[in-house]
Amino acid sequence: MSVATLNGIDIFYEIAGEGPPIIFIHGGYGGADSTVMPRDDSWVPSLSESNTIITYDRRSAGRSSYPNEIHSLDMLTTDLRELILHLDLNKPTIIGSSAGGPISLNYTLNFQDDVDKLILVNTSSRLWKNNYRTKACIELKSRHKTLNDLGPDKAFEILRNEPSLLSLYLPPEGSGPIPEERKPIVATRNQEIKQLTSSLTDNQKAIYAMGILRNQFAYVDSDLSSRLNEITIPTLVIHGDSDNQVPYPLGKELSEQIPNSQLVTIPNAGHALMYWDKTIESIKSFCNPD
Repeated sequence: MSVATLNGIDIFYEIAGEGPPIIFIHGGYGGADSTVMPRDDSWVPSLSESNTIITYDRRSAGRSSYPNEIHSLDMLTTDLRELILHLDLNKPTIIGSSAGGPISLNYTLNFQDDVDKLILVNTSSRLWKNNYRTKACIELKSRHKTLNDLGPDKAFEILRNEPSLLSLYLPPEGSGPIPEERKPIVATRNQEIKQLTSSLTDNQKAIYAMGILRNQFAYVDSDLSSRLNEITIPTLVIHGDSDNQVPYPLGKELSEQIPNSQLVTIPNAGHALMYWDKTIESIKSFCNPD
């Protein structure tokens, strides 16, 4: 466990393995779930056999700081930049998963000469600014205005019983299929998280809930589509064709807009692709073709 004070906050990170560096930008929007129980990075040992794997908690997520300020994609990108410089990483490969995807894209567009390869997993260049999330975006902006107008404590009291924004665009079955062997793991983990979060104080719940809201707001008007043709480094796009959270057409669109990128489609896979064997196999082959 390591912590670095960068860009005005404490960023938690971990390093595993040896070899060419890969830095992973996780998905999700932080909050209590990611903080009471560490993220499940059970895929790391497989990739660390041939590479140095750096994982970190984004701001307002996991064990990193929850600052009381508006979050933006550029701010999240600067966090990544500061961490890469702090660790003196020489041209790392960047993996952006889900909400980590736009950060990895924004970073590559601004510092392309400092990136070896780019891997985009179940993500999009316009993660919230698409037709699948129109109603959710309207509600997100309304909730964020409540936060700005009233502050975190009062906003939390007003919003605490509102349904998750995910419910505005996810179908009843959720984000889509997961590997069979993970189903009991996910069920047990979700139950443990539920028990742990129930014991939090109202103040803690407010901090974490507003962290999620700030993180989501960082993406609400972001659309990097018009600049994707600027990416010239080797790029791999991996997407499940049964993803309900970031639907497959968005992943296909992403691969079509990045010149010479490779698209790997995982049949019958939902959103959490880092737990699918084909995802890890594809990443290994792409990073170490020999």
